[in-house]
Amino acid sequence: MQKTTLRIDRLNLPLFIGVLDHEHEAPQSVIMSIDMQVVIPDRPSEAESDYVSYAPVVEYLQALSESGRHIDLVEELADEIFRFIFKDTRVKHARVEVMKPDIFPEAAGVGIVIERENLHSNA
Repeated sequence: MQKTTLRIDRLNLPLFIGVLDHEHEAPQSVIMSIDMQVVIPDRPSEAESDYVSYAPVVEYLQALSESGRHIDLVEELADEIFRFIFKDTRVKHARVEVMKPDIFPEAAGVGIVIERENLHSNA
């Protein structure tokens, strides 16, 4: 078995996020990077048990964006991402980065980076 990291790099979606009044009125750009550490066979096949797909994670976040639901804190968004990806017990560890690029013109972005172990992982 080999340890592999799946990466979703700088997924940029419009989300209603933030505690300030104007952040409730219009979506803002949110950039998310997600690393998921999984254990897969040394020679994975196309069998579903041999790989973990990043597609459901991207589709989940796209649906969240399209829903128009408001989230107060970037930490809440990260927590929601962890809950979703850790449903797959093959994901052993994850790192989630959530950045808001348009807050300060002097910065490329502000946000959070959180790492967690999946307590229910079978890997």
